[in-house]
Amino acid sequence: MTTVEWPSLNEIDGDKLSSARRLAHNAMHWLVRFTSSYGEPELVGNQPPLVWNTRESAIETQRFLDTYSVELRIAPLELQFREDGALVPHTLGLEEHTPAHVEAWVLVELLHRGIDRSRFSTDLPYSPNDLMTGDHEEYEPKAYARELAAIDQSLRAGATVIEALHRQLSGTAGGTSLSCWPDLFQIGFEIDLPPGSGSKKLRIGIAPGDGVRTEPYFFVGTEQQAQTAGFTRDCVVPLRNAASEGMDAGSAVALLAEIIASQKKRLAG
Repeated sequence: MTTVEWPSLNEIDGDKLSSARRLAHNAMHWLVRFTSSYGEPELVGNQPPLVWNTRESAIETQRFLDTYSVELRIAPLELQFREDGALVPHTLGLEEHTPAHVEAWVLVELLHRGIDRSRFSTDLPYSPNDLMTGDHEEYEPKAYARELAAIDQSLRAGATVIEALHRQLSGTAGGTSLSCWPDLFQIGFEIDLPPGSGSKKLRIGIAPGDGVRTEPYFFVGTEQQAQTAGFTRDCVVPLRNAASEGMDAGSAVALLAEIIASQKKRLAG
């Protein structure tokens, strides 16, 4: 099975990792602003507005206005437009930019493409913690380059495993698209649960950490558990553990499949 290049977390400071995750999360909010402002009304709110772009190892918006999408690359903390799937010039590196500067870039890019700027709103469909706003705080990816690289590698490694698991469970050999839940910073997929399980869906994925757990981890949990990162201990696999045990993709997939089966059995009563 595929060898996984796990992130090296032994020399990463937990506080700096949390600060880097906050920067990445705030950068991700800009993607949501695009989809909330220009997405199809019947789709906005009914599906995760972001996806994991496997080929580019980036987080990307769903296509909006039939033509456009915007992607975020975590390690360098860069935003870039796509038109009909192709990257366009004018990458925005967030170094030393405030949210106000980013908004100005967004408005210029919209103008260049003839997109109605009056529709763009910085409002989010959720209430994030530690939101960066205005002109008093700058993005500092260079100061957290090591930690952002660890988060980026965690998502790459985690997505490799979660995609393989998704293919195994769905019985498909082709590529699968993973969803990104930006309010929670979770990447993965959901499966339906049978009636009487106490929840409609089970979510399986990778998270770079959160207010509950500092470091990146795999998780299996109900929708309700995912909303608060309230996963039970036996349904969480820290990437640090996967790395120390030398897991390849197959081993990680098998472990998560066991957790899914156990969780489904428990929920069924």
